[in-house]
Amino acid sequence: MGLAIAACAPPPTSPQPATSAGAQPTSPPAGGAPAPAPTTAPAVAATPAAPAAATSGVFNVWFSANWNDITDKAVGDTFAEWGKQHGLKVEWQSIPGSPQQLAKESAALAAGQPPELNNANRTYWFSQGEMADLKELVDKFKDLAGGMYEIGISSNKVASGAVIGAPYAIDVWPAHWRMDLIGPATGGRFFDTYEELIQLGPKVQQPPRTYTYAMALGHEGDHMNNIATALWAYGGRVATEQGVPGIQNAANKPGIETIVNMWKAKLIPPDTFAQTVTSWNNETYQKGRGLIAVNPATIMGWLLVNDTELGDKTGLSLPPKGSAGAFAEGASIAFNYYKKAPLASQAPSALEFFMQPENLERISKSVEGRFVPVYRDHAKTEFWQTSKFAEMKKIAEFGRIREWPSAPVAWLADVQDARYVLSDMMQKIINDNMQIEEAQAWAQTQMMDSYNKLTKA
Repeated sequence: MGLAIAACAPPPTSPQPATSAGAQPTSPPAGGAPAPAPTTAPAVAATPAAPAAATSGVFNVWFSANWNDITDKAVGDTFAEWGKQHGLKVEWQSIPGSPQQLAKESAALAAGQPPELNNANRTYWFSQGEMADLKELVDKFKDLAGGMYEIGISSNKVASGAVIGAPYAIDVWPAHWRMDLIGPATGGRFFDTYEELIQLGPKVQQPPRTYTYAMALGHEGDHMNNIATALWAYGGRVATEQGVPGIQNAANKPGIETIVNMWKAKLIPPDTFAQTVTSWNNETYQKGRGLIAVNPATIMGWLLVNDTELGDKTGLSLPPKGSAGAFAEGASIAFNYYKKAPLASQAPSALEFFMQPENLERISKSVEGRFVPVYRDHAKTEFWQTSKFAEMKKIAEFGRIREWPSAPVAWLADVQDARYVLSDMMQKIINDNMQIEEAQAWAQTQMMDSYNKLTKA
C-alpha cells in the first residue's frame, strides 16, 4: 500500500503582523486553513503587504502558519531559546498564505535582507542558488531517536543528491471524515473504494446543506493534491521518474473518470471551481458542509484547539482505494537558510539546536496530532500507536510527494500555484465537455512549458 505531503494555506486577505520571540502569534481566521506547502514556487516580484520585512541586526525566522497559535509559538520559541544562548535577538513570523510569502521572500532577497531561516519554497530557491545544501548537517541527526522517517529525508532530496531542508516534522494528507454520518452507511468505517464512495455518497449527504467530498478543484494549491490522490489510486501520476511532466500518461484517465463520476453524482460542492484560497476545503469541513476533506492535519489540529466536539466525530484514514490501491501524500516540513541573509553564518548553529530530539519532541507534543514527529521514537507512544492518529503514522511511513516517482522539481509550483493547470484541465472536461484525452494533451503542453522555463539544462 502506498501513500504522500504538502501543506496548504490561503493568501491572507489583510496584512498579518509579524510575531517575534515571546509574542503571541496571529490567530487563524474562523475555519482555519492548512500551512502552505514547503515545496517549490516561482519567484514573484510584487511587494506584499505582509508580513513585516526581516529586521537588520536580528536573526529572522519565517515559517508557514500551523493554523493554531500553540504550535506556532512552540516553533518560534525554540529558536528564541537558541538566540538567548548566543546573545542574539530572534524574531519569528508565522505566515498564513503562500502567495504573499513568496512575494515577500522575493522582495526581501531583492533588497538584500532575506530572513535567515525559511521553511517555504525551498526547491525553487535552492534551484536558484539562494539556499544551502544541508546534507552534511542533516546527516548528523538522521539516525538519532530511532532515526528519522525515510520520507523526512527523501522529500528534501533533489535529483543531484543535495538535501534542501532540515526536517522537523512529517506533514501528511489523510482523509478527514465524519464518523457519525458516514459510519452508519458503511458499518462504522471509511469508504473502502472510490466506487463505494460514489455508490453510498448520495445516501449520507443532504445537498446543498452537506456534500460528501469537499474536493478541491479550484485555482488554489490543494487541487493538485486532491487530483493527484485520485490519479494515484488508479495507477496514474503527474510526473515521470526523470522529473518530466506526465499528465498525458494513459494511466491517468481512470482517475480522471472517477473525479468526473463523483461530480456527476453531485458529491462535490458545486462552488469548488470558483475557489482561490486553500482554506476552502478546511472551512467546508470545519463548518459541517463537507463530510470528507483530504488535507494536512491542520484541519484536525484546528479542531483539537477550537472544536473538540467535531474533532471527536472526525476520523482519519487513507483516501479511498482505486484499482492500484490507496495512496496519500506525505513529506517533511523543513527549514533552510538563505546564503545571502545578514546572519547566515549563524544559521547552521540555529538549525542544529532546533533539530535536537528533545526540542522537536516538545514541538510535536504542543498540539499532538498536528503532524507526525520526524523521529521514529517520538511516534512510539500510545497516542501514535492506538488512537485514530495512528493512520497519520502509516502515511508518514509510506507517503508520496506530489512529484512521485520523481525527486522534488522546480516546475511543480508554477503548474499548481501560478497556472493551475490540473484545475483547468478538470474544468475543461466537466464544464466544457472536452474529451479527456484532449484535455490531457492540453495540460501536458502547459506543464511542459513550465518545465522548459524552470528546468536548467
